[in-house]
Formats: sequence, C-alpha cells, structure tokens
Amino acid sequence: MDKEYIIFQEDGLFGVKNQEGEVIIPPQYNWFDPQFICGFARVMKYSYIEEKNKWGIVNTLGNIIVPLKYDKIWAIKEEYLFSLKTFLGDKEERINLHLLGNKVIFDGLSYICTYSVEAFKELVHCKKLYVKAQPNTRQLYFTYGANIGFVSLKGTPKEPVISIVVNSNGKIFPLLMEKSDVGKNTLSPAKAAPKRTISKAASHKTSFWDYESEKINDVGDWSDPYGDEQAYYGGWSREDIDSGLADAYEGDADAKWNND
Repeated sequence: MDKEYIIFQEDGLFGVKNQEGEVIIPPQYNWFDPQFICGFARVMKYSYIEEKNKWGIVNTLGNIIVPLKYDKIWAIKEEYLFSLKTFLGDKEERINLHLLGNKVIFDGLSYICTYSVEAFKELVHCKKLYVKAQPNTRQLYFTYGANIGFVSLKGTPKEPVISIVVNSNGKIFPLLMEKSDVGKNTLSPAKAAPKRTISKAASHKTSFWDYESEKINDVGDWSDPYGDEQAYYGGWSREDIDSGLADAYEGDADAKWNND
C-alpha cells in the first residue's frame, strides 16, 4: 500500500494529491481505488457513448497503464500482478501489470545510496559508462557492463552522481542524475533530441570525424544525450574539433564523460 498518496474528491470526481497537498492527478475519474498497490490503482469513468462505466488502471503519475475499456477489473493485489482478471462483457482476460508497467517512472523515489560516477564504476567493476537512447521513445539510459541504468538530466551535468533508488512500483535501479536533485521525490526522464543528418562534405574532416562516422554506421541507435551540435562530434564542440583536442583522445569521446 502506497500511503504517500491521498485520494481526494472534488465536484464529484476523484484525483490524487501527495503528502504535501500538491495535486499530481487532477480530479477526472468517477471512481478511484482507495490506495495505490505497488504503484497501481484502478480507475473508472462513465462512458456517455456506451452509457456504462469503463475501468482501467493508472500509475502514480496518472499515466494510463491499462486503457479504460474494461467492464470490470478485479481488485489489485500484490500476488495477482502477473495475472489480474478483467472482463469485457462476459469475456475474461488476464493482464500482466509487470509487462504493461515496464516503462520506468521516476516517481515516489526513495534513495538507498548515492555514488560519484567514479565510485560507481569501481563498485560495478566497469571502466566506462555509456549513455544511449531508446530507438522509439528517445528516452536516455546508461549501460554498465551488461546492465542498464536510467538517466534524469536536463543537459550536460554539472555534478553527475548515480543514486540507487526505489520508485513507486517497487523497482530498484541506478539513476544518473545531478547531485543537486538527490532527494527529490519525482524527476523527469531525460530524452535525446531527434537525430539529424550532417553532410560530411560540409564538416571539418578529421581522423576523429572519420572514426565517428564509422561508429554511427556500425551502431544503429547511436545518439548523443544532449541533442546539439556536439552530438555529431561525439560530445566535442566544433572548437575542440578545429583545435585538434578531440584527436588527442584518439576517438575516445567518453574520456570527457568518465573523467569528471
């Protein structure tokens, strides 16, 4: 049971507040579960088109995890999250909330511990961390060895740290973030800007650029977390390219990132 969320009613509709009284889900549902279970709650809206109630499931950010299309959804219990019974008319369906809720949310965060980037790399026995973007959503994540962490940054980090956190769904994961944001209950996931194509003929050709061109061709989801011109120079500015500073790192664009 997630006690940090308060279900409230206004003008006959239900919404959700946090413990500070801030509205996180505006009143919009005709019925709302009395509390969240593992970050999920059933909601109901009256459909004037079908002239009947329609049920769905939301998470603590108000995101609709299960569309409001069901005629009935059984009560959410921890032991049934893998196989929750729903009905469309007389037809029974089973839904798996663990699969439907696979989009990691940065809400209801509790902090287990926080490390500097270098300390985290020592902890997980990795020399480098690689920031990447999901091909479809462009949401950033980072890899350490064969493992995955997540990213909440608004741009080039001033003082990056990695916190081990637990969210409202009970998921434990490492989160790359600004040190100044540590302790915040809700954060926004970082996204990469859409890719653009820059002509090699129009660019300053260097051994570094040739290296990056090969890397882009070899890795289909290559992306830069910050979405500006540096994306096309592996994290370096045009001045760094022109001065030859980038070449001094022999194509290791992560050197700047890792040696913070």
